[in-house]
Amino acid sequence: MGAGLVATMAAALVQVAGTGVPAPDAADVVVTAAARAQTVAEAPASLSVISADDLACWPIRDIADALEQVEGVTLRRAGNQRLVQLRGLPSAYTLFMIDGKRVSAGNAAFRGNDFDADWVPAEAIERIEVVRGPLSSLYGTDAIGGAVNVITRPVGTAWHGSLSDDLVAQQDRGRGSYGKAGGFVSGPLVPGRLGVKAYAGYDVRAADRRPHRADGTVLSGLDRVTDYVADATLAWTPGARDTVSLDLGRAALTHGATPLTRGSAALTYAGAADWGEWQVRGDADRIRNAAGNVTGQRHPNRADDATLDARLTLPAARLAQTLVLGGDYRHQALYDPASLAIPSGAAAVSQSALFAQEEWRFAPGWQLTLGDRYDHHARFGGHHSPRAYLLWQPAARLTLKGGWGRAFRAPTLLQNSPGWGSVSCGSATSGCYIVGSPLLRPETSASYETALRYDAPALTAAVTLYRTDLDHQITIENRTRDRALAPAYANFVGFLPDGRPIFRYENVARAQSRGVEASARVVWGRSWTLSGNYTYLDARNRVSGRALPSIFAPRHSAHLTLDGERKSVGWYASASYIGHQYLAAFADPRRDLERAGYATLDGGARVRLGAAATLRAGVLDVFDHKRRRLVSADYDEDGRRLFVATTLRF
Repeated sequence: MGAGLVATMAAALVQVAGTGVPAPDAADVVVTAAARAQTVAEAPASLSVISADDLACWPIRDIADALEQVEGVTLRRAGNQRLVQLRGLPSAYTLFMIDGKRVSAGNAAFRGNDFDADWVPAEAIERIEVVRGPLSSLYGTDAIGGAVNVITRPVGTAWHGSLSDDLVAQQDRGRGSYGKAGGFVSGPLVPGRLGVKAYAGYDVRAADRRPHRADGTVLSGLDRVTDYVADATLAWTPGARDTVSLDLGRAALTHGATPLTRGSAALTYAGAADWGEWQVRGDADRIRNAAGNVTGQRHPNRADDATLDARLTLPAARLAQTLVLGGDYRHQALYDPASLAIPSGAAAVSQSALFAQEEWRFAPGWQLTLGDRYDHHARFGGHHSPRAYLLWQPAARLTLKGGWGRAFRAPTLLQNSPGWGSVSCGSATSGCYIVGSPLLRPETSASYETALRYDAPALTAAVTLYRTDLDHQITIENRTRDRALAPAYANFVGFLPDGRPIFRYENVARAQSRGVEASARVVWGRSWTLSGNYTYLDARNRVSGRALPSIFAPRHSAHLTLDGERKSVGWYASASYIGHQYLAAFADPRRDLERAGYATLDGGARVRLGAAATLRAGVLDVFDHKRRRLVSADYDEDGRRLFVATTLRF
């Protein structure tokens, strides 16, 4: 990256670059980066925090809407899907969690993590912690690229709650309008002993009504999307420092022709004493896909995921150390008679792990974090995921930190099961067929980063330089429907009876992601806040002889928000820029599909009607930058929309 990239870092630190999400304040308390509570400034990772106040400003339909304006986050769009990517790595490398419990619809839905951004309505969220960079030393194989942890609002000591509704109307009547409603309530059933919280949400986006022709095919636009979510938690406090909680949840999400239902349950015991804190939790979820993964056909499947985990935190104030010890056991199972017809319609795998992390404040202003996780996978044996992170505070408001980490990711149940198969290459009848492979090896990565932060009441700024190298990447990019060319591919297996070529997953790709993430926030007076971020991303992978640019990974992106408030009235204007990006990349660059950069502007206002009600309204995409895709690999974008929303608190 050289001197030019270093210069970009320096410039970003002293300027106010743009963001739609405020840069995290040093006093924000987070838990994801080190499995214990700490401030953003001392966290051994690069992270952003999206607060409940941030979510209340905009018409947020799902978590992806909020994440889109965070530095280091890109969205890969495919039809209705908006897949969350961290630092240019594919969505499979991002771990989604709710209150520290992993969620994954990947086995049931096969492609992407867009469903995992919909399990919690915005009304129930206390904050969202986005950690960029590998967290495999704490959370295992799914966190090789980073983690998104949704923290829900806690059980209250007094009764309180909120109700909200949002409506977004498209100016273009051919596009689908959307709306949502949600609520949260919490309070004591037995004061000091038993409390409850519950939330529910519903949102819907109507289907686009005007199909259009492009690339010789009919492109129908976005399908209908509906989400129903409900969850309740009962918390018992048998002692002053002990809590036992039971959580039950239910969700039904339908994205186009893919309907998923999810049932979840978790039982948690958390306690504390003068010498430390601990938590033991068992959780499980079951996701059903009523349609299956073949467009136009019906092949229901079911994915089960159960985890037992424990964590112990031991602070040693006299030694200026904090030790975190833990372990977990996870079992996954997939029941898919159509795609897993060989041998029994089912596949399962389990893995267990132990981890330890030591934070040592060995000198004034210095902190060293060392950690390691040992995973034992039923199919791939044992693997270590170590990390080291050093933090130095040369002055009260200045923090310099950086670290290194290694991680591994085992193949998914689908990728590794020789009996699994699915249609591909764009058609269920004339395309190709892909299958799992027992020959796969785990992927491994090494990541490096260094960051500089400045935290003051009126100015917060941060800049991070990073690099991630991923080896043995599992891919199915090498495939074609061309029956004459198919046998030349190394992962070619044979032909189906109808002549379609068959390809299996393979370890052939090497990926590298490097770049700069910068953010800043300036507050002046009592009324104005200017906040922003900028991301430089250079992400590539090598599947064949050419180093292919990663798709849906713009080289440059930036966000800028000006927010003001006076008495009971607030307002904001937010601008975003998404740079040039590749929609598809091939060994022959003449076949590449690219998309030019573009900018959008949003604006809105809010009025507090007493202490209990808030009214919001505004315009999204003021300059009407709507887009119809010109090729099937591209994506549609909505144009100018009007929104209105109300919130009632009690």
